[in-house]
Amino acid sequence: MTSARAIFLSPHLDDAVLSAGALIARRVAGGDRVEVWTFFTQGPPLDTLPPERRVFGDYATRLEEDARALARLGASRRLLGWVERIWRDPPLARTLDVFTTPAGPDFPNLPGMRAAVREALSTGADVYAPLGIGNHIDHVEVALACGEERLAGDGAAARLYFYEDPYALGAACRRRHFVARRRRWSPLRGPSWASPRVGGLLRVVAHAARGPGLDTYAPALCDLDWRCEPAAVDGFEDAKLAAIAEYRSQVAAFGGMKRLSAFVRRGHAATGGEPIWRA
Repeated sequence: MTSARAIFLSPHLDDAVLSAGALIARRVAGGDRVEVWTFFTQGPPLDTLPPERRVFGDYATRLEEDARALARLGASRRLLGWVERIWRDPPLARTLDVFTTPAGPDFPNLPGMRAAVREALSTGADVYAPLGIGNHIDHVEVALACGEERLAGDGAAARLYFYEDPYALGAACRRRHFVARRRRWSPLRGPSWASPRVGGLLRVVAHAARGPGLDTYAPALCDLDWRCEPAAVDGFEDAKLAAIAEYRSQVAAFGGMKRLSAFVRRGHAATGGEPIWRA
């Protein structure tokens, strides 16, 4: 049994840090043991992957980056070992097809993921889960497992919090999501002003998104009273950015850390910190 006081459930290596790295650092600084449980942490041999996808499938590199990032924040980790959709059959025609969710509730990992969420809640820790913003199929599957446990209604669900996926800093992704669209910023305050390149990448994600969202798979979630309590980043923003910088293979896709830092800082200013939702 873990002794963690807070567990962050992360779809992929880097998602929890990108979304809530300052909160992780704050809880560690307050004396809490924090763990990050990452669901999708393995794939096929690197030499079998097409060149354009190897940056995502080089798990030897990505696991080392993740270890360094979490060490900067003082958190430990648990790797849950699922295989990302991008590597499973049937093959995806395009990399962007990871943002297409199935018409029916075809999520093969869902029972095992629900068991992992129940295990996390059984420890007595506060559990932080993604909202599935952006419609990445892996994120939506994890969010659905967490949402179904929330709807199960036992007392442990009171310790289940939801953070906004990194895609939430794109205005178009935000508008599409049934929770995130409740808190939006004015156009002049948007993060994209700090880095048009990063903002453009998130617009591509929103344009590529196809299929149902979390609210379609679990419509009862829409009936809950969702409230946002932004976690302040004061004093911990630099620690978060230093941790993000450790994910070098992924940061390169955003045009480097200088662009991404400016974007994240402006995102914090627009949202009042790191938005944390309770249902």
